Amino acid sequence: MDIGHPELVAKLVARIKRDGPLSFADFMESALYDPECGYYMTQGPRIGREGDYYTSLDVHPVFARLIGRQVAQAADTIASNGDFTIVEVGAGKGLLAGYLLDSYRREKAAFLSRIRYILVERSPAMIAAQQNHLRPLLEAGVRITWAPDLRAFPAASVTGMILSNELVDAFPVHCVVMRPLGLREIYVGWADGKFIEIEAPPFAPTLQEYFDCVGVSLEIGQRAEVNLPALEWMRQAGTILRRGLVLTIDYGHSATDLYAPARKAGTLLCYHRHQVSDSPYVRVGRQDMTAHVDFTSLALAGRDAGLEVTGFTNQLHFLMGLGIESAFEGVDPESPESVAMRNLLKPDGMGTTYKVLIQHKGMPAPRLDGLQSRPFFLDALQAGRATARTMEAATR
Repeated sequence: MDIGHPELVAKLVARIKRDGPLSFADFMESALYDPECGYYMTQGPRIGREGDYYTSLDVHPVFARLIGRQVAQAADTIASNGDFTIVEVGAGKGLLAGYLLDSYRREKAAFLSRIRYILVERSPAMIAAQQNHLRPLLEAGVRITWAPDLRAFPAASVTGMILSNELVDAFPVHCVVMRPLGLREIYVGWADGKFIEIEAPPFAPTLQEYFDCVGVSLEIGQRAEVNLPALEWMRQAGTILRRGLVLTIDYGHSATDLYAPARKAGTLLCYHRHQVSDSPYVRVGRQDMTAHVDFTSLALAGRDAGLEVTGFTNQLHFLMGLGIESAFEGVDPESPESVAMRNLLKPDGMGTTYKVLIQHKGMPAPRLDGLQSRPFFLDALQAGRATARTMEAATR
């Protein structure tokens, strides 16, 4: 059995022996982001055919083109002149930036001249891949820079848009399980040459308070994940935005759907060479780990930093509103291109599992083509009994 990267496993075992069992969040943080051995921090293909998983950007470039259309439309309302900043967080291979900026170079040169594009990335390996992909644009003088995280930006310094696609699902999560005597957190120990799970009362009472805030009660025996870093990230996004939008695309649900009894085992999954498993304790540092996103808590956390919900939809309705149907014109319905585009819209697949949350700050709610059709009422994100301030207190 491949337990994982030998150096990383040795680090984790030494840490457990020294400090005791790790929270699953700490274990996941090391597995994905250890500076020397973490999955995302080392060289090698991660995304696409030669990697471990696909994103919508790898499926077909029409996805990026339509996001570009939405950004350009929003820009008219956010700032009709002067610098327009696009901050993309967790840009993967740089595909979205490349598609957007290249299309603007060909079709919207005046808009491109106003754009400052900043990629926020913590992985040296991913930065190298992004710089390689974006080299032609950099050599053409397009203003592209990098930042390590959102804390590098002064408060209220961004007029424009903050984008992320399949970022939040990769933040380390706490794993919990409900027992007759109350909530228990999953810790990771080491015994008999393998990682093991240990249940104990939550290290932080904020985990129970989190569920109180979103108005959810887990059933006895139900497991779930809590993504506290996502809430801090959303607050940071709201803090640095002066005027504009935050566009978050990821797979996930509202809190009431995500934590429904039907998902008794939670949503944590691992990906290795396009094979999916629920075994995080093998191939440590060599496989992706991910959990579905709770969009209710993101909306509540954003409000504390002045972000109001513009709209919440799924990828199917978002792309339809932006005119993806026109991309099928003249394309053979049986061609690989047509099949790829249909995958972006697939019910019970990318089309409905992937959600789009748009929030605004410093401006009235804009009319956006991607939100023309809304399959969800906004109260889908307001199921919690807490105010934004209560959510902040419960998750810090």
